Amino acid sequence: YPEMLVERFGLDPLRYYLMRSLPVGSDGTFTPEDYVARINYELANDLGNLLNRTVSMINKYFDGQIPAYTEGVTEFDGDLEQCARESIRLYHAYMNGVNYPKAIDEIWTLISRTNKYIDETTPWTLAKDEEKKARLSEVLYNLTEAITIGASLLSSFMPETSEKILKQLNTEKRSLDQMTEFGLYPSGNKVTDKPEILFARMDIKEVLEKVEEMKKAEAAAAGEAEEKPEEPG
Repeated sequence: YPEMLVERFGLDPLRYYLMRSLPVGSDGTFTPEDYVARINYELANDLGNLLNRTVSMINKYFDGQIPAYTEGVTEFDGDLEQCARESIRLYHAYMNGVNYPKAIDEIWTLISRTNKYIDETTPWTLAKDEEKKARLSEVLYNLTEAITIGASLLSSFMPETSEKILKQLNTEKRSLDQMTEFGLYPSGNKVTDKPEILFARMDIKEVLEKVEEMKKAEAAAAGEAEEKPEEPG
């Protein structure tokens, strides 16, 4: 019942699920359980939480202003930049080959690597030492840049979500030609001071109950249509 899913949870999550989970040009299996799991773990946790944490830290440690870019200071920085470049290259190849699930996989490779980058650099620890503020600024810039690239790639599949992410970061979508260089986010921009939750976690019990309600409503409507006498010709 796609109408119910769109009405209750929005069009972008359904587009994401169908394009990532189902093969192009052949049948696939949809289950509410798999749908809820992907929305909760991939969209709410991986993407939404990444954006929220990054914007919140920029506001907390730099009054919302994005620091300047510094190229590849540590191995972690270099790995993140390399991941971004490789994900962009493969994304482009998969899109040209009409392999949308693989193209989205590459976006999520970058998102997952960016989440790992937070764990590697621990910006909350850097913030405790004034002498490490320069390093903290590098980390937060790199997070912002990686999310901007990911959101730009995501626009083909989730245009509303991409727009919301870029709006919170106070920047614009980039074309593939503009992604050849890491570090193009304009330093000095200010992110939103009120980060919004992109995706609320879904309750599988609630979703299944709604599915059953829809089934009963459609069955009742079908029964009424069969019982209705035909109009005389």
